Amino acid sequence: MLPGCSQNETQKNEEDWELARRGICLILNNRNEEAQALFENKGESVQLAIGHAYVAFMNALMTCEEDSLGKATSILKDVESRCAQSLGWLRAMKNKVFGRNDLSTYESLEQQIALADCQVCTAFLSLMTQDSTAGWVKGGWALRKAWGLYHSTYNYLAGEYKRVFGLNVELPGSDTIPWRILSQKGNTNTATTPLSPTGTWSIPSTPSAETPTNGYKRHWTRVFSSLQSPQLCGEEIRRLMSAACFGYGLFHLCISMLPSTLLRLIQILGFSGDRVIGLDALMFARHGPDMRAPLATLALLWYHTIMKPLLAVDVRMITASITAAETLLEESKSDFSQSGLFLFFHGRVCRLKNKIEEGIKAYELAMQKCGQRELGLLCLHEMAWCYLIQLNFGKAYATFSQLREQSHWSKVFYTYLTAVCSGCLGNKTSLDLLAASLLRLSGSLSHLDTMISRRSRLLLPFKPSFYYRLLAYEMIYLWNSLPAQEGLKSILLDCESNQLADEPMIGLLGLIRGVCYMRLGQLDNAKECLSNGITLREECPMKGSDAHISAYSLYELALVYIASKEDINEGIRLLETAQTQYSSYDFESRLSLRIHSALREHKSPQNFSICNPK
Repeated sequence: MLPGCSQNETQKNEEDWELARRGICLILNNRNEEAQALFENKGESVQLAIGHAYVAFMNALMTCEEDSLGKATSILKDVESRCAQSLGWLRAMKNKVFGRNDLSTYESLEQQIALADCQVCTAFLSLMTQDSTAGWVKGGWALRKAWGLYHSTYNYLAGEYKRVFGLNVELPGSDTIPWRILSQKGNTNTATTPLSPTGTWSIPSTPSAETPTNGYKRHWTRVFSSLQSPQLCGEEIRRLMSAACFGYGLFHLCISMLPSTLLRLIQILGFSGDRVIGLDALMFARHGPDMRAPLATLALLWYHTIMKPLLAVDVRMITASITAAETLLEESKSDFSQSGLFLFFHGRVCRLKNKIEEGIKAYELAMQKCGQRELGLLCLHEMAWCYLIQLNFGKAYATFSQLREQSHWSKVFYTYLTAVCSGCLGNKTSLDLLAASLLRLSGSLSHLDTMISRRSRLLLPFKPSFYYRLLAYEMIYLWNSLPAQEGLKSILLDCESNQLADEPMIGLLGLIRGVCYMRLGQLDNAKECLSNGITLREECPMKGSDAHISAYSLYELALVYIASKEDINEGIRLLETAQTQYSSYDFESRLSLRIHSALREHKSPQNFSICNPK
């Protein structure tokens, strides 16, 4: 707040986009009531409306609950409708006929970016919640519309950006590597965050000398500029460029991580995504003045601490993610050191570094600082997984049970994990009740719920504790959350010390043992266990309820061949076999992305590392 000014007086001296950025920062710094009051007084402001929509979108992503998803979709649709009405062809025709324009070029570009952002966020929520082909087509078409807006807006702003800051500047998507942004004087301004393989960037803050820079001059520039060729000042171009780069980068990043089935649809619709361009654009956006800058940082943290580790095929990828995330968090300390969300991502980094206890403390602190239900449930979810990674089935049972009661997202998922932990503890009474509860959870189920529901038949009748520990190991593996070396040794000892007449799924024991040996660097043992498991499954159908055991075993065996350099061509053949001969199995999308990543990584087998850190 400015010295000697009340909050209302300060707001009057701020532009709407500055108010929106302040509102987003208030949310991130756990001051939810103040932010809510600011956004509720948005009036006709498009910037405050889209800022409010971003907050609703973040809350929906944190819980994935129907109420939050519905609220976010409704708010996004309202902003989209409002922007579309202002930018529609009928309004354009009226302006052309009557020789007037209700919106300046600056305002039109602002609303085009907001419209495209709304379409991307809506499509993302649609793809998350609708598993049908119709839902995918609907989401894909929304992305196609957003791509058209981003493409035209981005190209226009890129031209204006070079007009003001010099023709030699290189922008996200440039063919030249590395991408650097030059100031008007020709000095190279680079950010310090090593997030992209193509280089590091920042936004120039010095426009051309002849361009008006303060708010007073800017508004007079609009009044006296030609209606036929309105020009934007450097301050406006700088902010709008960073605003466009946020959605443009998020678009590319999300498209590049879609499973192959959806990628084929995207290509049919006439566009594609490039992960490097997406990271570059988000890097650009996070150093800009726009309200989306802190959101770009969150998007990069989400990618480096959640998505990339989930799909990682070797240790190098996780190590790079840890380095990038730690740098982001360090650079954000001055603004968000006590932010619940940033503490959450600190917990994720600790988990990736196998500092599980430190991660749990970070989640607990995030819950205390924030007091927001959505973030609290997200931290509780992470804590439950930390206990599972520690093989602490007692604490995992208590935490998953709490989530089962408090969260409206995927009752099936949390009930199943609670039941598995009950079995690991030998608690027959609890297991019987939870298994019966699973059978009652029917109706409209998500894709994840359907996959988990198929496992409910494995819970009864009651079996030895080791049987349920195998089911727990399967979930830990599928979520790419295997523990550090001591934990792997504990799992191996458990597997080798116990005998089962019938394992939950044929070949599961061989898969778990093989993966543990591989992460410990014992490649010969890994190869033997995985090969034995694949042999046992030779008579099993390729589309059965447990066909994922075969596909994942082939994938892991392929990694052993590539890492040992024994027969890289055989490794590639196994990857292609898993990719082409198996379909419609559980967690197919995840494996499809991992196979794609592994096929790309095999080009550098000398650097391929699949051993877990100590």
